Amino acid sequence: MNTQELKNVAKLIRYFILTSTTKAGSGHPTSSLSSVELMTVLFFGGFYYYDLDNPDNPKNDRVIFSKGHASPLLYALYTAAGALSYDELMPLRRLDSPLEGHPTQRFKYTEAATGSLGQGLSIGLGMAMASAPYVYVLLGDGEMAEGNVWEAMEVASFYRADNLIAIVDVNRLGQSGPTMLEWNIESYRKRAEAFGWHTIVVDGHDINQVYAAYQEAFEVMEEPQMIIAKTVKGKGVSFLENKEGWHGKALKEDELHKALEELGEVDKEVRGIIARPDKRRGR
Repeated sequence: MNTQELKNVAKLIRYFILTSTTKAGSGHPTSSLSSVELMTVLFFGGFYYYDLDNPDNPKNDRVIFSKGHASPLLYALYTAAGALSYDELMPLRRLDSPLEGHPTQRFKYTEAATGSLGQGLSIGLGMAMASAPYVYVLLGDGEMAEGNVWEAMEVASFYRADNLIAIVDVNRLGQSGPTMLEWNIESYRKRAEAFGWHTIVVDGHDINQVYAAYQEAFEVMEEPQMIIAKTVKGKGVSFLENKEGWHGKALKEDELHKALEELGEVDKEVRGIIARPDKRRGR
């Protein structure tokens, strides 16, 4: 997909996130909104190879949302890919729905249950070492304070796991206030490089920068890669952007109406295409 097509899909995904969480009356829309471009480009920019008809295909890449509270984004991505209908998305977080508040394997495209922060990178490393073609792990900046993350980083560099790509969503705000490093991107970069990782710093909302970052990651050999993205929590809705007090809160109906007005016209028929493993490009 070209840049404009990716932007159109990203807007649709924001629409899915906002409407599904308001319908549920709970969830983490702001944490999901900050990662939209990062995941839209991965899924639909020709980097993620996955057979939607066969989740157990050993040739599939793997995606892990270590920041599992961003599950509304995960489900929105698969809705944008045509794997879920909008009607199937809307019962988000209901007891009779497989779309839980944090991803579990009740949802068939979930690789591992996540939500206890700091565990996803370790899981992803195990999959990478077990010969998954590529493993992408979405991390939050808050969970970068977790010890398990850095143990996984140490082991990944030791084993030169160049098929492991971490994507850090540095949106500055945690559950109850700013993260330790806030937007000190240079500190994240230096720490990751000290652990033997190849780093790529981007504006996480710039489609072209994110696309170039994945391209660069594909070319790196003998090192795990970390894309460090400066983002804005609640991106796309002015009264949510970089505002404290919105973590884990769904919009009320009147707030949703205001947010959708800001979002503007959404092409609800557009869909992205996830590349199949048999179409994989060479390294």
